[in-house]
Amino acid sequence: MNNKFIVLMIVSLFFACNDAIEIVPEDEFTPEITFESVSDLQQGLNGVYAQYNFEADITYNSIFTDNVKPGYASGGQQIPFFNWLLPTSSGNVTALWNSYYDMINAANRVIEASVFVDVSADEQVAFNDILGQLYGLRAVAHYHLHTYFTTDYLDESALSAIISDRVPVVTEVFARNTTGEMYDFILEDLATASGFLSSGFNNNGFITEDFITGLRARVALLRNDASGIGLADNLIGQYPLANPAEYAAMFFDQDDTEVIFKLFRTTPVGGIWYFTNSAGPFLEASNGLYNTLEAADDVRLGVNINLTNDINVAEGGPTDISENIILIHKYPGNSSPFVNNIKAMRVSEMYLLKAELQVKAQNNLPGAALTLKQLRDARNGADTPLATYANSTEALADVMNERRMELAYEGARFLDIKRNKSILGGISRNPIDCAQGGACELPASDYRFTLPIPQVEVNANPSITQNPGY
Repeated sequence: MNNKFIVLMIVSLFFACNDAIEIVPEDEFTPEITFESVSDLQQGLNGVYAQYNFEADITYNSIFTDNVKPGYASGGQQIPFFNWLLPTSSGNVTALWNSYYDMINAANRVIEASVFVDVSADEQVAFNDILGQLYGLRAVAHYHLHTYFTTDYLDESALSAIISDRVPVVTEVFARNTTGEMYDFILEDLATASGFLSSGFNNNGFITEDFITGLRARVALLRNDASGIGLADNLIGQYPLANPAEYAAMFFDQDDTEVIFKLFRTTPVGGIWYFTNSAGPFLEASNGLYNTLEAADDVRLGVNINLTNDINVAEGGPTDISENIILIHKYPGNSSPFVNNIKAMRVSEMYLLKAELQVKAQNNLPGAALTLKQLRDARNGADTPLATYANSTEALADVMNERRMELAYEGARFLDIKRNKSILGGISRNPIDCAQGGACELPASDYRFTLPIPQVEVNANPSITQNPGY
């Protein structure tokens, strides 16, 4: 056979194969096909909200701390996690990592698809609001990842999570970004979101300008940046604190007085601690939390602890301290029709954030005392004493005590302790609460205050660096 012919055949086959590779199947859902209208983008945005798995945060912050104990119906559910066993294969850690990156990936896909959509003049505001929400959701997902996986909030060269600002190619791998890079990215996304959102977009079931202000304040808190006080004040000036009746109604999804942002839910959040078929608890409120709430003796006791059997607890009835049964009551929901929305940002958090920064960034101890008094007056429905502090350590301990009561089972406790572990001394449980489980103390020096990068990520990503201790 002629050698020239052989070469020609090989070249022809190469280009024929290359052409075949470049053929796009007619039924492939590319972005320009999947998202053809503003309505399609709205559906994509709805899917990103559906990916916001804040239940994973509630799970971690309640069980891995000092706010729960094994329940009377326990069959060992979550006991290893309660005992601070934290392998790199931990399902709770993997759930946090995967759910937030799934959320980010979904947001990136809709953002990238938006360039293919023809937008009419009367659709422009709606289109911009969709983009604003997408950038806000991407920012908050990165914020959550950062809070768990960075080793040091104040060291901007410390490793954080991975910034994901586009839909990656399947074969791409990424190294972790630094804490400073993560802060810059989150704030940049929030600025972009703010630029898109219209002034009339103010539904607290969605990302709004107020939520963006609150998230900026949260970032400032992580950095001990006093600018967070002004951001908190901005929201404090707009949202009144709920009175005791409104506060109780809020968790029955009957009042939104102080809710800045909520996540719509129609399934029981209490499934984190209760068997959903019998409603028996495999986890209960801790004696440590109960004692703190009982000492305060305000509306938060009955909101966090089931005292009246007004939810269906089939086997235990209401809390019975004599039998050491303390049932969690934070998410009873509204049964007609059933809704169980998660209050992901409330103005009371802004009071607490402000007080913490008054102590840390300004050493303004009288100011912090006054800020806490305003919150306590609202929860008591009456005037409460103004605290005085001998030093910043005493003031910060009081702020953290108030955060524990106010934000119990709202995805904050572990992160609060992590942020202040050197002052609080780590996690110290009431001995009664760890009698069945065995683990009572997690010192501030323990490496488990930073979560491990999940093993599935380590296996798939050769560029990743694992956190110390794992």
